[in-house]
Amino acid sequence: MNWNILAEEAEANPINKYLFPILIVVLILLLVVWFFFSGRKNKQRQKEYTEQLEAIRPGHKVKSVGGICGIVVEVCDDNTVVIETGTDASGKSYLKLDKECIAQTDAKGPTQIAREAEEARRKAEKEAKAEKKDAPAPETSAPEVPQEPSEAPAPSESSESSEDPEEK
Repeated sequence: MNWNILAEEAEANPINKYLFPILIVVLILLLVVWFFFSGRKNKQRQKEYTEQLEAIRPGHKVKSVGGICGIVVEVCDDNTVVIETGTDASGKSYLKLDKECIAQTDAKGPTQIAREAEEARRKAEKEAKAEKKDAPAPETSAPEVPQEPSEAPAPSESSESSEDPEEK
């Protein structure tokens, strides 16, 4: 390959000279934007998780990182909880766990409650639109005006035949 020819082509066409640096800058900008938006999503998840841990009260069901499931009996001041595991038949046991060891809980923080309310509102609106779309359109015809009979209808033979033959 002759490098002199490539250098001459780059000088002849200035786009080739600047194409590679522009491509690198665009890729770097895309990475920065991607990191920014993924970081925001992670911060939001962390905030919801922290709110859930703060919302834990006695009676909530929890599952620890190690897979231990139980019901919260007491929330201590030192960022720990006491959970009750087992049943009456098998025997109950109590464990004291750090709140950070809780992986799942049915407690809901204010952000999660607001998000669920918004989702329920959207779902209700969507169902209302679907029902409105599926409902038949009301007929908008003019009301019937009774017409005056011009002549009395002549009795037909079929009406006579439906009567009892004994009356004839």
